[in-house]
Amino acid sequence: MTIEESGRPFGQALRTALLVSSVGMVLLSTPALAQDAAAAAPEATEAAEQPAIVITGSRIVRRDYQANSPIQTVGSDLLQNSTTAALETNLNKLPQFSSTTKVPTAGGDIQPTATNTPGAATISLRGIGANRNLVLVDGRRVTPSNASMAVDINTIPSAAIERVEIISGGASSTYGADAVAGVTNFIMKKNFQGLALDAQLGTTQRGDNTEWTISGLMGTNFDDGRGNISIAFSTNTRKAAYQRDRRWYRDLWANPNIGGTGFFPPLPGVNLGFSNLPSTAVINGIFNQAATPLGNSNYTIYANPDGSVFSGFDAVSTAGAYRNKVVDGFGYKKLANGQLGRNFTDNYLILPLERYNMYMRGNYEINDWLSVFADGNFSKVSTSTVQEPGPITSGWSVNVANDGRALPTELKTILDSRTNPTGTFALRAMLPFNRGSNTDVFTYSMTAGFDGKIPGTDWTWTLFGSQGEAETNVIQTGFASLERLRTVMTAPNWGAGWSYKGNAQDGGFGAVTAKCTSGINPFSYSYGNPVSQDCLDAVSANLKTRAVMQQSVWEFDAQGSLFSLPAGTVSAAVGASYRHNNYHFDNETYTTQGVMFNDQILGLYPSGNSKGRIEAKEVYGELLVPVLADIPFIQKLELELGGRISDYNTTGTSYTYKILGTWTVTDWLRFRGGYNRAERAPNIGELFLAAQQTFAASAGGDVCSKANGLAWSANPATNATNAAGVEALCRTLMKRSGDVNADTIYYSGTQPTGSAFVFPTLTGNANLKPEKADTWTLGAVISSPFESEWLSKLRLAIDYYSIKVTDAIGAQSVDIAQRQCFSTAFNTTLDPNSPFCAGIARTTTGALGNVSLTYLNNGRFKTSGLDFQLDWAKDVGPGRFTLNSVLNYVISMKSAELGVLPLVEYVGTTGPTQNGLDGGAFRWKLFTTFGYSVGPVNLALQWRHLPSVLTETSATVPATKIVGAGAYDLFNLSGGVKVTKDVNFRFGVDNLFDKAPPLFGVNTAPTGTQLAGGSYNAAYYDVNGRRFFIGANVKF
Repeated sequence: MTIEESGRPFGQALRTALLVSSVGMVLLSTPALAQDAAAAAPEATEAAEQPAIVITGSRIVRRDYQANSPIQTVGSDLLQNSTTAALETNLNKLPQFSSTTKVPTAGGDIQPTATNTPGAATISLRGIGANRNLVLVDGRRVTPSNASMAVDINTIPSAAIERVEIISGGASSTYGADAVAGVTNFIMKKNFQGLALDAQLGTTQRGDNTEWTISGLMGTNFDDGRGNISIAFSTNTRKAAYQRDRRWYRDLWANPNIGGTGFFPPLPGVNLGFSNLPSTAVINGIFNQAATPLGNSNYTIYANPDGSVFSGFDAVSTAGAYRNKVVDGFGYKKLANGQLGRNFTDNYLILPLERYNMYMRGNYEINDWLSVFADGNFSKVSTSTVQEPGPITSGWSVNVANDGRALPTELKTILDSRTNPTGTFALRAMLPFNRGSNTDVFTYSMTAGFDGKIPGTDWTWTLFGSQGEAETNVIQTGFASLERLRTVMTAPNWGAGWSYKGNAQDGGFGAVTAKCTSGINPFSYSYGNPVSQDCLDAVSANLKTRAVMQQSVWEFDAQGSLFSLPAGTVSAAVGASYRHNNYHFDNETYTTQGVMFNDQILGLYPSGNSKGRIEAKEVYGELLVPVLADIPFIQKLELELGGRISDYNTTGTSYTYKILGTWTVTDWLRFRGGYNRAERAPNIGELFLAAQQTFAASAGGDVCSKANGLAWSANPATNATNAAGVEALCRTLMKRSGDVNADTIYYSGTQPTGSAFVFPTLTGNANLKPEKADTWTLGAVISSPFESEWLSKLRLAIDYYSIKVTDAIGAQSVDIAQRQCFSTAFNTTLDPNSPFCAGIARTTTGALGNVSLTYLNNGRFKTSGLDFQLDWAKDVGPGRFTLNSVLNYVISMKSAELGVLPLVEYVGTTGPTQNGLDGGAFRWKLFTTFGYSVGPVNLALQWRHLPSVLTETSATVPATKIVGAGAYDLFNLSGGVKVTKDVNFRFGVDNLFDKAPPLFGVNTAPTGTQLAGGSYNAAYYDVNGRRFFIGANVKF
């Protein structure tokens, strides 16, 4: 079966209209290019000619040339000239940002937790974590979205944004101790007068992922200009796109060298297990085409739609053994290693979103020295995610009896050949519906305060209080009660005609009578036969979770001159603040960790109800001291000193401070740099997270295996000194898990090799201490001193940065937990009673079971690099050509999950992702905008470049044959036409050349049954393809 790209009539019509409109706008601009050069005086040109401000074709306003710290200012036009209104997508174009490990537009995240909100959009400066950079609005803290204290920037009212200021040199002493990587400050429009309306519509070349935004801003002065009030509103709707509608995903799904994207086999079958095995002769008689008989080993036999059976999802088999009748090269495929692969074809490429924002602001000048202000923000953000159906498998098993129920003929023959023909068998299947989540985030914040001046001085002050709340409600669909499902499916004939009267001993008081007409037969519904609604109602368990984050802030700030020195005036700023965050996360009882003992949810991990509170009292001070001025080689030399004392109810007192310097040599050359010390206190999630079961990959695998390749495992070939001791420790842990024969079962069977999947349980750690960060910066700012038409409009900034974090807070990994238990470097005597081993459990068969993890201060990391910023403008023909280029070059990115371990260099890879880091340590990243404007018309071409990159694994296994991706270039084209003074049109094409994402993580030398593999990394590469937008702005 071949599925073509979706061609829905509306999508086709919209795509055609936008394409024609975009081309038409470009053609419309052509006559204007011949206008007299004297008329070419757009706003960008005027700004570019000012001494320290450059506006390029991308509308990035450069204020960084005057700052003591590296600061980049992004104008609202950069956010508008894009097919999407997603702030994180547009900010992530800038090299200083790295995509977070959880891509907000991808749709597979279905489980909310205290530290995870499906669909939330966060940003990460330098890639060191979304909770290590501070997000502000007008210099004030934004209410976090969950216990990680990261801000969901979906909640920021984009219609009211004037610009975004990005401080990437550390700013803890100025704004707060958690600004380790810096600050992203969204500056709102103020004192607006009139009415401005804006609308934009976009779609992809495939006619999906349609997105529209409508916004407005209205404001007026009153009382002879002493007061102003403004209101901004916006609504943004984004439709979904699916992976199946992109050529590159269909090619990936059809590739026999790449495993399927579905994690569990969806077709119904029977796991043969280890006991009550069927007759080998019967199995080999059915699979008589096989060159090698299957036998009756532990694998699963599945059913075809016609009732015949096949194998191959979980065991390598010869072609004759398959007998499979569902392989279509799309949903199902035969892999190069002789297995079957299955793709989940309902995966979102881009998840749907609806967003509503309203922002109100007012200010009034009571007299010459006192003003009052207030603002409020309300937002609602709704997103949906989807995941494959819940699996009936080990852990969520359903064992049914061979009691005459309807079964495929060949499967029944196999089951009848067992020693006990009527005994139970382990069913393998998927539920008849996809799992999903619908998330609504309601956020409000209100701020009120006073601005004042102290008469007779130049001192000003601000006093304000703010209250905010973010409430997250998630409805999870497509889940089933495990016990109710077992009850119905194990009833005769799969529950057909089944009924059950609730609370029967009290006559059904307060209860219902459940019924199931059709039964729930996976050998029927898996092939399109419907399950009656009463059966679905009998087993379904849609869930609800609710989380609330409350934030209160009171702050006083004052600033002004102190006294004069020969070089100038010494200025100061002082302030004090109080902040209170309170959070709680509540699960359904079904899914609450440690509460529900007689039932659980199939397809969802249990989570605890988390709650926590952090209170911070802070004082700070800053000094700006002119040291020298107007002497040879020193036009100005000044120091900027600052300090902050923070007292937390959780970790006590922390100190942050800075010393920065600026040396202005001439009008065209200035040096800047300094040192920042930060102490980030642990957040609510790190401190108070209740037990949360997760799903994780263990790269090192099971250390107890004698086939494991780690140097601290039970394998004598790799651990000659201590292998016997490790095995003895493992046997003790296996027996301790409740089955005295677990070690015998484990070591008498085939032991695992390589990586493994595990289900650890993560909890917070109330004993955490703050992590410490030291940041150094040194840079130069050059404004061309030349009068040449080629050089006069040249601006350049170069900044070196170095960030070193010790006592880094991060969640333990399974590999580290095992290493601390089984390595003599930590557990010197391999003592089973060591605290390092207390959280490692084994199953009743001796295999690695639950691993209890927590957050620790054990890690450290450091990174350094260079930021380059170049602006240039020149008159060309009748208009003005502009160039803006921003480059980040990473010199080093080193990390170690344990302080005693050596730092590992990750630069040039997609790592590291330990210690709360987001990875993406590309050697460099480049974002360049070429602009040309003439008269009322402007055009801009954005170029984003990523170099070739290695996988994270290559940092620790240099000889790995799993490669990353080659160099990547993406181009976006946009333009605008100023029709009148108050009417502007804009248009554009993102991913101009319909660039496909590169295949990532390919094994160039697979061995045995390994596949070459590979996937697409949506965190770094565009997976959506070419898309168009058109918009208009009208002012009254």
